[in-house]
Amino acid sequence: MSSLAPLPLALFLFTCAACAPTVAKHAASPAPLREKQTMRLPRDVRPTAQRLVLHLDPATDRYHGTVEIDVVLDAPRDRVWLHARGPRITRASATSSGAAAISATFQADGDAGLGALHLAQPLPAGPARLTIEFDAPWGPRLEGLYKVVQGGASYAFTQFEPTGARYAFPCFDEPGWKIPWDTTLVVPDGLTAIANTRELAREQEGGAVRIHFAPTQALPSYLIAFAVGPLEIVPAPDVPPNAVRKRPLPLRAVTARGRSKEVAYALAHTGELLAALELFVGHEYPYDKLDIIAVPDKGGAMENPGAITFNDYLLLFDEAKAPLAQRRRYASVMAHELAHQWTGNLVTAAWWNDIWLNEAFATWLGTGAADRWNPKLEAGSDLFDSIQLAMGSDALVSARAIRQPIASTNDIENGFDIITYRKGGGVLAMFERWVGPDRFRLGLTDYLAAHRHGTATADDFLDAVSARAGKDVKTPFHTFLDQPGVPFVEAEVKCDGAPRLALRQSRFFPVGSTGDPKKTWQIPICVRYAAAGKIEEACTLLSTAEGSLPLGPTCPTWVFPNADAAGYYRYALKEPDLANLRRSGYALLTARERIAYAGSLHAAFTRGTLPMQALLLAATPLAADPDHSVAAEPMALITQAREWFYDDPLRAAIEGWGRRLLAPQLRTLGWRPVRDDDTNRVQLQVSVLSFLTTIVRDPAVRAEALGLGLAWLGEGKDGKIHPEAISRDLVWVALAVVGEEADRARWDRVHVLLASSDDAQRRANLLTVLANARRPELVPVARALALDPTLRATEVMTPLVAQMQEPALRDATWTWVKAHFDEILAVAPKHHTPTALIGLGAVFCDEAHAADLEAFFTPARIAQIEGGPRVLAATLETVRLCVARRRVQEPSARAFFRSPQAP
Repeated sequence: MSSLAPLPLALFLFTCAACAPTVAKHAASPAPLREKQTMRLPRDVRPTAQRLVLHLDPATDRYHGTVEIDVVLDAPRDRVWLHARGPRITRASATSSGAAAISATFQADGDAGLGALHLAQPLPAGPARLTIEFDAPWGPRLEGLYKVVQGGASYAFTQFEPTGARYAFPCFDEPGWKIPWDTTLVVPDGLTAIANTRELAREQEGGAVRIHFAPTQALPSYLIAFAVGPLEIVPAPDVPPNAVRKRPLPLRAVTARGRSKEVAYALAHTGELLAALELFVGHEYPYDKLDIIAVPDKGGAMENPGAITFNDYLLLFDEAKAPLAQRRRYASVMAHELAHQWTGNLVTAAWWNDIWLNEAFATWLGTGAADRWNPKLEAGSDLFDSIQLAMGSDALVSARAIRQPIASTNDIENGFDIITYRKGGGVLAMFERWVGPDRFRLGLTDYLAAHRHGTATADDFLDAVSARAGKDVKTPFHTFLDQPGVPFVEAEVKCDGAPRLALRQSRFFPVGSTGDPKKTWQIPICVRYAAAGKIEEACTLLSTAEGSLPLGPTCPTWVFPNADAAGYYRYALKEPDLANLRRSGYALLTARERIAYAGSLHAAFTRGTLPMQALLLAATPLAADPDHSVAAEPMALITQAREWFYDDPLRAAIEGWGRRLLAPQLRTLGWRPVRDDDTNRVQLQVSVLSFLTTIVRDPAVRAEALGLGLAWLGEGKDGKIHPEAISRDLVWVALAVVGEEADRARWDRVHVLLASSDDAQRRANLLTVLANARRPELVPVARALALDPTLRATEVMTPLVAQMQEPALRDATWTWVKAHFDEILAVAPKHHTPTALIGLGAVFCDEAHAADLEAFFTPARIAQIEGGPRVLAATLETVRLCVARRRVQEPSARAFFRSPQAP
């Protein structure tokens, strides 16, 4: 699964007493439950197959159906536990070995979807069949089997990961239960129905059509998928056979009504990405077809075998008009979801504690496939940048381990976050380099073969890689899997004898943290260094608190302690060694290594060991770096200083210094379109112009942005959108300024344009104008936009995030959010939004707001949000660490911007 947002995914269960499964009215009330279940279903009743017959009409308020679940009982039972949360069970029975049916009633147990079928008499050991009739409402807030209305038409789609299938129908809703599914959908005439597998047969049934699909391979419930509505199907040529797959593979795109012409780019390239993955993993795509489905108002994407669903932004665009960011997003998300066909679908995590086997692997595998398919899109650089962000989250005391024990549904939700996806992907990449790419890949191939169509654990994978590597990979890998935190490696060159690099490790924490730094890992460390006129590399496994790495016979002129920046750790060099690196080695570093160098400086700043004044001086040359991620470091520092001194006369000096610092980049880049295949330069241009317009507010740059944005809107002309008026990659940068300067008449006109558009990219651009309103009379209107029916569910957070980014508007925005919190929860999607609401508070940097956050998020309120307790802890910790950092660093920052060197 993937998300459009850079934040970790958040998947939530719906707690609603009115929506809980109910016992059929004709059934007698069962006795109180004698056995209490917690997180997992009993292991002595095992499902072996499930048949679904669902009557689905998206124009109605409810649907109904029947499920038949084949099970095997190890011992006689008068209760069978399963999941149902939303369905109203009207009739249930069980049969065994041709005996008469045993009637049953259902009793829910709590609000997480667990419940038990109470049998009128014990069901004997051996095979049996459960038959359950039910009806149900459509799933809540884009989860389960839910409906969407677009363009006056109603559609039904599924989002079952992690625990949404229980909203749709009774089932054994855990990842470890992999069974074949046999699906029949009954839909009104004129509607199209899609499922995981190919259609086998159809027949008329009154004013409806009954469609039977081929049985699936063994799958967990969360991967079952349907789509129903006035859908348009766009067939493509079969994906041709290759060295791994000997059969042609049917490929289609599926869109909402009227959108089929916009999927050409995705159809043209999806087969190429799939083939790149097949050749890498050494296994063919394991399913009978591949449909890619563009879903209106979906969060991210979902890897359902044979029926992968995507937010329509990811699939529907014109290549000639789409910004680079949209095309890159297609590549990275498509590659991620296709990678899941092996890591997650073919081989599934046995339990949620190993969800990293799905998501970290898809992140790592998908990034590699996208890079091999089109290196110019620089998918690897995005993953590397996001790993640096993950280190920020991982430096918190409240951080969780990649492989986190599952004690509650909160832990399931938290498993879909930046630690699983990005840290997990980074740790895989680190060990791939240490083991060797070929051996690591062969270990993966062996693992997939050994557990084909089954489930697996972390040790299953690590044993396979260890066997191929010819050394113990499992033990060091577990040190990164099973404990949270970022290793901090202090390095010092020693030449008092044989040259060596002295190493010492601990856990990295920012200044003000209460964490215990006395933690160790087994860290694969590789360093680059220069000696005797040559660039060399040396590696070791640092498995104790202190160690050393030989550096050859000659004392090096410089050392960089993270070759290729492949290691998941922060580092620090002693000052003489850092000076040598700056003087003699920096120009020879790769872009990734320069990013890691900038990150090491920032890490010293957050630890409080490098004063902000010294950091600003050290980071000043980075502003001219051609790599956008390196140049971002001084921009981030200036943004931090502006936050601290927003209401201080010093703010003018900070903004002026930022404008002067980026002036050379502005002269080089300007607003001119950048060549499409120069991904880094496009990103550099976007970041520089955004910084100059919204952070340091350069008047000339803002004036040009305003003119270009108004031209795009067709203001003063025909009032129609003119995409040719500005580089497609810079539209939102200009429109943010239009929004800040807009009056009510302009705001209302853009609002009308938004209401009439179904194009996801255009809506995002128009929403940029509306969300960035800054005039006093418009600010309340922009906040209220979050509850405006014009917005899609996935757009609800946009105006709130935009308003919280402006320091002058934060208090009023947060007050409004608190007053309307329940209303926002009612309309926002269950995926990601609730925890993002908590995370809004992370922008504050004072104890008063930390206390306010704690007071607002009472236990009762936080209980409404799956995963909320950990997100709240991280948010509070982030605010309080900011307070500590500011206390330490503000005097130095003030001294710098008051000094003659700043102007």
